[in-house]
Amino acid sequence: MSSKILLIEDEPMLCEMVSDYLMEQGFEVVSSDNYEDGLSLAYEGKFDIFIFDVKIIGGNGFDLLNELRSSGINTPCIYITSLNDINDLAKGFKSGCDDYIKKPFELAELHLRVDNILKRKFSHSSSDNYVEISPNIKFDIIQKKLIKDNAIIQIAKKEADLLVLFLKNRGKILSRDEIYMNLWDYGQVPSELSLRVYIRNLRKIIGEEKIISHPKIGYEYV
Repeated sequence: MSSKILLIEDEPMLCEMVSDYLMEQGFEVVSSDNYEDGLSLAYEGKFDIFIFDVKIIGGNGFDLLNELRSSGINTPCIYITSLNDINDLAKGFKSGCDDYIKKPFELAELHLRVDNILKRKFSHSSSDNYVEISPNIKFDIIQKKLIKDNAIIQIAKKEADLLVLFLKNRGKILSRDEIYMNLWDYGQVPSELSLRVYIRNLRKIIGEEKIISHPKIGYEYV
């Protein structure tokens, strides 16, 4: 299931660009340009992350997030801000934001910031840190330990990292390039052969049907 984003941005062109780009990356995006609609959408829908421009029609992103936080909504938030708003960042963080990005910005940078926050959220989403893969298999997402029939199954570090990536993106087809970017550090040379070995080893443990190959595209965890 893809992560759902609420975007509040009153510049029509920027709103469209950001929405289109994030949807191309596999996110579900709901957008608005004003305070009241943003408030209603946030109350009525369930979102994984908010992206709020500081200056919006009918109010500002600081007050919008502060009102949501006061009502018990703790969804992570990124502020979009112009250079003139930097002096207000202390106010922004006090209102409960998790990050900010300055205009003008690269869409790829916004994507990285979204991913970073979602990774943190994913890592703390369960009180006992376990994700159930099947009735007899679970994965400790903090210590990256795979447990089957109450016994720890030894897997390689990159296999554990790959499983985390799959669990975060269930139902989404991940391209090989996306997997390479997440598994191999800067300066390391990705290996198609190694990736196939990791996939094969994980399938042996969690089930062949859990990881689907999409020829010439990538892999999907279901």
